[in-house]
Parts: sequence; C-alpha cells; structure tokens
Amino acid sequence: MYDVAIVGLGATGTCLLSQLQDEIYNIRTAQPRIAVFNPPASFAKGKAFGDADAMHKVNTPPGLMSVTSTEPELFGHWLHTTFNSRERWPSRLRYSDFIRQTYRDVKQAGILKIDEFHHSVVSIRKQGELFSLCDDNGNTLFARNVVMCLGALSESAFPAFAGKPGFISHYTHFDQSSSAPLIIAGSGLTAVDAFRYAFGKSQVKIHLFSRSGYVPTCLTSSARYIPVHLTWRNIMSATAESEDMLNVFSRLLRKEFHLLREKGEFRPAMNLLREERQTGYFRMLLTRAENGDLPWQDVLVSTRPYMHKLWNAFTSEQKLRFMKMYGAVWAAWRHPVPQEVFGELIEASAHGRVRFHQALAAPEHTDSHYVLQTRSETLSFRHFWDATGGRLDIGQTTQPLLNDLLSQSLIEEHPCGGINIDPLTFHCRVNNRKVSGLFNIGPLNKGSLFSTNAFWFNARCAETWAKQWAIEFSSADAKEAL
Repeated sequence: MYDVAIVGLGATGTCLLSQLQDEIYNIRTAQPRIAVFNPPASFAKGKAFGDADAMHKVNTPPGLMSVTSTEPELFGHWLHTTFNSRERWPSRLRYSDFIRQTYRDVKQAGILKIDEFHHSVVSIRKQGELFSLCDDNGNTLFARNVVMCLGALSESAFPAFAGKPGFISHYTHFDQSSSAPLIIAGSGLTAVDAFRYAFGKSQVKIHLFSRSGYVPTCLTSSARYIPVHLTWRNIMSATAESEDMLNVFSRLLRKEFHLLREKGEFRPAMNLLREERQTGYFRMLLTRAENGDLPWQDVLVSTRPYMHKLWNAFTSEQKLRFMKMYGAVWAAWRHPVPQEVFGELIEASAHGRVRFHQALAAPEHTDSHYVLQTRSETLSFRHFWDATGGRLDIGQTTQPLLNDLLSQSLIEEHPCGGINIDPLTFHCRVNNRKVSGLFNIGPLNKGSLFSTNAFWFNARCAETWAKQWAIEFSSADAKEAL
C-alpha cells in the first residue's frame, strides 16, 4: 500500500517529490511510501527537456526554474557550481540534467520511501477509498492518493497528415540533407524551436504560418512600464458589484492600449508586417528590447502573478470568449523569445531564408505536396513540420490511460482543453464533483488554470498540493499513534 502514487516523473513529477520531501522534513512525521511511474527513456528527465536537441534553450530565466521555493536560486547555483556557467538561457538538456540530479538527491536523502516503476500506467481503478494502478508491464499496486503529472499529452493538430511522406512531428524526422523548402505550422515557442533546428542544420528556405498571422516577439532586457489601468486591484474594484469580469478586463486592457498609442511597440510592429517589412519588424523589436522599451509586453507580462486567479473567476463562457478574443495575441506577445534567439530570426530574414504567413484556410495534402493558401499566394511544399504544440483535446485522445479514466468517469474534458480539475485542490472533477484522491498537476490543467505551460507555475501548484497533503498525512499519522 502506497500513500501516494505519482504517474509521470518528468520535471513536474520530480518537482512534486522535492516539495513533498520539504514538507515531510518540516513536520517530522512518519516516512510516507511513494510509488513513481515513468518509462525509462524519460524517467526523471521529462519529455519537454530530456527529448530536446542541444540547441534548444529554455525560455525562462534560471531564477524561475527552481524545483522548490525553499531554494529559489537552486538551478542557477547548480549551473554555476557544476559547469561554471551563468547562462541566462541554458539548454533544455542542461535543465534535464538538473531534474535528474534533483531526483537522485531526493532518493538519496531517504526522507521519502520511493519505489520506482519504469513503465507507463495504463489503468487506474477506484476501489472504495483506494486506487489500483496497473502498468504496461503487468505491475499492480494500491495507493491512497494518485497524482498525475503526465505533461501535455497533446494530440496532433494535423492527424490526416500522419504517416504521409514529408510530414515531420519531431526534430529527429527532419532531413538535414534536403534542399527543398520547408513549411512549419505555428509561430509560437515550439515553432521557433523548429525554425532554429532547421536553420542551424541545413540551408533550406523556411516558411512559418499561423491562422492569426502573428510573428514572434522579443523578450525585453527590463520591464520598465508600470500599467496604469490594467492592474489586479483595478480589476477587483471594478467587478465588486458583479459586473462581467471579462468585460472589465477588456475595458481596462483597451484603456492601457490607448495610453500607449504613441510610445507602444504593438502598432508600429504590426504596421511593418502589413507593409511586408519583416526584417524591419525583427530589428525594431530587438532594438527596443535591448533598450527595455517594450511597454505593451510589460503590460501583458504584468498579468503573470494574477492571471490564473482571473481565469478561475471567469465562467466557462467567458473563458471561451477570452481565447477567441485574445488567445493568438497572448501566445505571441505574452510569450516572447530571448534576444539571442531573436537575432537568428533577423539573420535568416535578412538573407531571405525565413518568411511568416497568415493562412486563409487549413493546409491540404494534394499530389504528394502540402498546399497552403495565404493572403497573397498559394504555397506548395514537400516537407511539412507540425510545430503547433498540438491540441489538448482529451475527448479525441489516443492515450490509453486518459481513455481508461474517461470511460470510468474519473476525469472529464474541460471546455477550454485538458482535464477538468478543482483549481484550489487539483482534484480531478466530474459533473462539478471532486474525485476524492485523484489529482492532476501540469499542462493538462490548462483549461482550469490557464498558466500551465510555464514550469514555474506548475512548480507552484506542486508546492500547494504538497502542503495540503502533508497536513492530511500528519493528521492521519497522529490519529494512528493514538
């Protein structure tokens, strides 16, 4: 019998173990029994980090990537002491090494009794107050609590293209010897990673497209603009009398945007794109980023501490409206890329090796070519790279465990994607009722929590869960002692 079973031991799962260790050490209670499940290839490494190429970098400063709030600068210190490095944007593989070392340290400390299962869980059954878990090697065990840390588990945005010649869904599928132009679906951080790989490994001309037509933005050197209208206090004050919270947010955002009509970067940047001056767009944003002069970015980034609270207060209808109104602009302008990466976009653009497009319709596969209709032309390619990040649509999932849980009504789909969970306790939720003992932390909570693509946010969720569980565990341990 295990006190906790953690299904998925990537970055979030390892972070959860570290947080549990902190809490158990603090309360000096009995040693809990923990079972951890993960396939051997990504065990204590994580897919997003351990499955990257050496050129792929993290998009978050080391100070926001600690696995425990007790030591907020731990990753940065580890980088310096282990590699004598003070990189602001270390590689994802480096962070994977850090995750692996963190797990070894937790295991060696012995505060938690951890049993490893290097396999994938395929079935979870609720049996009274317990859960039985079965993995793909036939192992079966029982646990009082199950925490799923499964990562994104996204479905392909282009399932009809799977298996067709020239279709790429992973960087290792890219043919470095090919000279044929490449089309990349997406314009976010995943697409930028795909661009960097193709640009660095070949001489091909690269095209990227999205439905919105937004192009990557550049991370500022320092946030200097302080919002006047769009603040958490103003939002709370304006909605105190039950006014539609999304309408309040939109009104305050528009007022802030109007205030920046002269000195903001958004309008001149979009004008450059409309004039098809793509290289000018990149250079203008990089120059302003170096000078800490990106006030529109500062406004959006200022929402980071409270956006999940706002999202939780939205109704389901308001969440869907938000995604329709702001989803694309948020993806591009709230998630900028580091300046050194942006410099590669400038180099490629100046030499005519990268172009961004707005798609008028979904791409099609015809006569062994991937055909894309843009605003100005019809493009045809033999190679198509899906770098959208996929869809968190568990209603159409191909994952055995999620299908098993759906069939038992232990989880349900959130209207905005992923699993429906209680945003305060992380319980899986079905028909507005918590499933006692079953939890999820990570990207699959996006519909409920909004910010779950960011590791720092998932680490905060892991800390919250660990504190809640440790209180319950110590209380139960005290009762047994009596």
